[in-house]
Amino acid sequence: MRDPEQLLRRLDEIVDRPIRIMVVCSSHNRAILQYQLREELPKNLELVSGPGCSICVMPTGHVDAFVKVAMQPDVITACCHDLLKLGGSGDISLDSIRAQGMAQVEVITSPHDCLELARREPDKIIVYPAVGFEATAPSVAETILEAACEGIDNFCVIPSIRLLPPTIDSIMRDPDLDIHGLLCSDHVTTISDTEAYKALAKKHNLACCVAGFEKADILRGLISMAMQIRHGASLFDVGSAVIYSSVENSYARQMVSEVFFAVDTAWRGLGTIAESGFVIRDELSLYDATKRFNVRFLEGEEQCACHCDMIISGRGLPPDCPSFGMACTPQNPIGPCMLASEGICASYFRYNMQNGRHVL
Repeated sequence: MRDPEQLLRRLDEIVDRPIRIMVVCSSHNRAILQYQLREELPKNLELVSGPGCSICVMPTGHVDAFVKVAMQPDVITACCHDLLKLGGSGDISLDSIRAQGMAQVEVITSPHDCLELARREPDKIIVYPAVGFEATAPSVAETILEAACEGIDNFCVIPSIRLLPPTIDSIMRDPDLDIHGLLCSDHVTTISDTEAYKALAKKHNLACCVAGFEKADILRGLISMAMQIRHGASLFDVGSAVIYSSVENSYARQMVSEVFFAVDTAWRGLGTIAESGFVIRDELSLYDATKRFNVRFLEGEEQCACHCDMIISGRGLPPDCPSFGMACTPQNPIGPCMLASEGICASYFRYNMQNGRHVL
């Protein structure tokens, strides 16, 4: 069944109790708002946001490290566009130091672009702040291994890749959240150990489903979870996800294991979570900018007046923040959930506020 109207009718038939689903991925949150799904869902089915926006969960201490390294002599920092304006302590950002002529910062779309830049600029050190979740780790690992194989020594990475399963586990320990299921993106089938999500489902009595980003995919995922909840099951359903071959998964995991290992890591608004982030192994320390420039991730000064911490942990939606749409807009973002292009506040503002819709 692929027809959204039929799927909505089926969903309405099987939702027989109040259900709260955490939408883990920011791309799913954006799609749900774009499709105006909340208005069409059964009244007993509530969707809340999870921590799946890498810019939204970036602590100021990590941004401070990005800025400190960027200001070193002969360094070119190459990063994604969303990271440019993310403020650290004192609201200093990569964009602000670039505007002041204090650093050279380039915008790229993938870590492989950094190697091309390193080849073109042999007298500069190209630094890549690697932000994202476990799905981004294979491409970063592959780039580091390629640099090592070619003997490119003017390229290095600031590792700031976070892992969702241990973080969701930490969030789910709050009994007041009353989350019944997790809607996950098919990114998890590329590198995440699906056993980790199966364990989450069993440990916290959750219905889980991996889904694509089309309207029908999301609805089918919600139907799967509603059926699990109705029958008292706690499963991890790959549903309509894109399934990658075992060879691709094995190769990706091998690269990631060769380059990274997990350590306790800080998350903005969520604190430090055990083994929830990747760092680079000592054997590849030449490509670790934190070691190359002797920089540590310190605790930064959080000066955000918004409620991003509440929103990314399922405790509220953007309208629950008094700054949303007033002091905090895409033109004047206060918090990272509005600053990031896939942040739920930015998506909510774009698809609700700008269209004259005020959906709670």
